[in-house]
Amino acid sequence: MGFERERFKAANVAGTFGPRRGHLAALDAELCRRPGLLCGLVERDGLRVLRVMRQGAASHAVEVSCREEAGGWVFTWADTGGEIGPVSDPEAVADRVTAALTGRVVR
Repeated sequence: MGFERERFKAANVAGTFGPRRGHLAALDAELCRRPGLLCGLVERDGLRVLRVMRQGAASHAVEVSCREEAGGWVFTWADTGGEIGPVSDPEAVADRVTAALTGRVVR
């Protein structure tokens, strides 16, 4: 089962919270579909980021942010600013985040 983009758009999360938070909420929705992962929005240096961890391994977590660039919005690793992928593909970004937590390679 994939991300239900139309249902998410109908909820108008971006209109309520702004585009940045809306993109993080979309990724959160995709990650919540994956067994064994826990995630939620937290505040770091005045910005909301998505903290993601494996169930039972809270000390091994990653944090995802997003930013607007000339070509559009992208998800980034909150600690390094490295690009993960475009916000238009939360499923692929969720694959990369999951891989970072499990040590699997995603191509």
